[in-house]
Amino acid sequence: MTGLKPYAATAALSLIIITALALGVQNIWPLDHLDRAITDQIADLRTPLLNEVMLVITALGDSRFLILVSLVTIGALLIARAWKEAGLFATAFLLTPLIVKLIKSTIARPRPTVDLYGGVESFSFPSGHTTNSALIYGALALLSMAVFKRLPGRLLAVAFATLAVMIALSRIYLGAHWPSDTLAGLALAALMLTAIAALTEGDRLPNAARHVPVALMLLTLAFPLYLFIALPHARELYTALHAQ
Repeated sequence: MTGLKPYAATAALSLIIITALALGVQNIWPLDHLDRAITDQIADLRTPLLNEVMLVITALGDSRFLILVSLVTIGALLIARAWKEAGLFATAFLLTPLIVKLIKSTIARPRPTVDLYGGVESFSFPSGHTTNSALIYGALALLSMAVFKRLPGRLLAVAFATLAVMIALSRIYLGAHWPSDTLAGLALAALMLTAIAALTEGDRLPNAARHVPVALMLLTLAFPLYLFIALPHARELYTALHAQ
């Protein structure tokens, strides 16, 4: 039971953050002013070059690309016969977007750029881009530490964690979300990742060492092609960049 205490503490902290932010969004405490101040500060940083950089970063969190990442990752685990990990990843990857949609439709917070999306995706809290990308790249971070030797595994984990934070920042920069939306998304992803980490602690994945690197290589090669297809539409979609 002692080994579960850090996981329980992380899960509790994640829940506290999500709850506090949800209450702030509903004006239980003054969050809106802080959100707008941070958003305005980030908007002042916009330049044509940085716009392109942020469009590339946010594309790594697009739902279509994340579906590809999920399928390739789970496929590699299935080939490696890591049945439990494949099942947990698949469950988390399917369940989390449903939780995000439920919270969005319940709180119904408008986005900074109101007409960006339609339906439930027109709502802002929490950020689906941030939640799903932090979950999936966070799962890859956990997998990297389980599969690779200490230093390479840790470096990959740091790289994936950094990517998740950069995607969160890109959502604010592009006018798609308020800062609290992205922070809630990171906290929700952390909650799910904590459950995965607790359930897989100590698992050895000897076969995955052969298949996970191939999966990562395939995804690295696939992203430029996806970007070539998605980037023109993204330039038109994020209208906040046109107003600079």
